[in-house]
Amino acid sequence: MNDFKIDGKLINLRTTRWSDLDDYEIWNREDLKAYQFDGPCYKDKVPPLNGVINWRKRWLDGDRKPPYPFLEIETKDNIHIGWVTVYYDEDDPHMTEIGIDIPEDSYWGKGIGTEALYLWIDYLFNERKLTRLGFGTWEGNKAMIKLGEKLGFIEEARIRKIRKGCEIKGIFYDRIKMGILRNEWEEKKML
Repeated sequence: MNDFKIDGKLINLRTTRWSDLDDYEIWNREDLKAYQFDGPCYKDKVPPLNGVINWRKRWLDGDRKPPYPFLEIETKDNIHIGWVTVYYDEDDPHMTEIGIDIPEDSYWGKGIGTEALYLWIDYLFNERKLTRLGFGTWEGNKAMIKLGEKLGFIEEARIRKIRKGCEIKGIFYDRIKMGILRNEWEEKKML
């Protein structure tokens, strides 16, 4: 089966390959800076990637039909650097959530995450009947909040000082939900 690929200027999004699992094993370390920002709300999922690796294996063993629930991020030099994902509920597609992970911080701050998420959002709005896309994070993940704002997302909810899950050393942090509507995305793309 050939890879599905979305070409960008800085990166490509493509379907998963068996060789990608080696990278997931390398990234399955708690010491990566990325996991400091992916939590503390998810600290109960350590090691962080066991579920992702199993999800990829099931997908690779399955029928691999679109629309895709995740795509891999690779540089123009074909270096696998992360992934984008969607959590889609057919019973309530309005609550569709997205995510992005680039485990190696040497790729941060270069516009790669912005382009990857832009391509992913555009793909999802084109491939699925959605009125809204959203994501959740915590107030300490300033880069994700800024990225969302840059792409036109607005803060839809803030759960203040959430006790369970968003705590570091006795300090409680806010959980933030951001979202964008299809018509807002279409307007943003026209700019």
